[in-house]
Formats: sequence, structure tokens, C-alpha cells
Amino acid sequence: MTERLSSILPKGGTDAAVHRGARRRFRRWALDAEVELLAPSRGAGLAINASVGGLRIAVDTGVPIDHICTLRVRTAVDHATVEHARVVWSKAQPDGYILGLEFITAPIA
Repeated sequence: MTERLSSILPKGGTDAAVHRGARRRFRRWALDAEVELLAPSRGAGLAINASVGGLRIAVDTGVPIDHICTLRVRTAVDHATVEHARVVWSKAQPDGYILGLEFITAPIA
């Protein structure tokens, strides 16, 4: 499980779409994957999209902005990666939360 999720994504330029007045740094790709939050709290959900810079996920538990998450992303029955990411934004939904995550290297223990 040492492979990073970003290694399986197509490489490409920036998105033409503008979000909140700024161009996205990396192209987003739809991702069909299960997500398991491992820390700082436990939770489960689905990936919405991914880029080499991060993920947008829908999960059943909230995580405060700027917290570091450890999550398992399962893209196939026999393929999962463990990722570390910072919560960049969070939006409460009636059935959970949508989180914008930025990949980071593994935190120092």
C-alpha cells in the first residue's frame, strides 16, 4: 500500500473552470472509491473527485478545517491507498459532510 492515489490519476493541466475567482491548480477527475477516515475521527464515505493535489469526499462525520486526516481510499476490491490530507474546506449536508482535502506527506509522530 505504498503507492499514492495520485499515481493512478491521469496527468493533465489545470481546469478551465474558475472557482471562487481562482483557477484550480490541478485538473479534477471523477473517482469511484470508498473512503474510510482513520484519524482524527473514524468515519466512512465516498470520493467525489480527485486530483494530484487532493480529494473531494462525502463522509458521515465532520472534520474541522486545517485538521490533518488519515484516510484509506479503496479504488478496487484489491487496491487501497492510505493518504494524509489537510481539510481545506468543509460543508455540512443533511446526511453528512462534503470535505475538500489537500494531500500532504505523512505527519511526523
